[in-house]
Amino acid sequence: LLSERTCGLTAGHGILLRRGVADARVLSHECRHVQQYEVAGSAVAFLTEYLGQIVEYGYWDAPLERDARAYERVRHP
Repeated sequence: LLSERTCGLTAGHGILLRRGVADARVLSHECRHVQQYEVAGSAVAFLTEYLGQIVEYGYWDAPLERDARAYERVRHP
């Protein structure tokens, strides 16, 4: 999940962005993850679902990641 390609990371309402790499597209993606945390109701609930999806589908195909990518494309084509 974390690599030299990581541009941003969301933890609840906190968003960490990699200087010089992150842009408006990355920020919109990470903001979508904030919304997903809120819908889940807690960090534990979100992370349980998110990590379960990563294991089941892989990072790229995890539904929460697909949703965040779809949001970034809509907002910042």
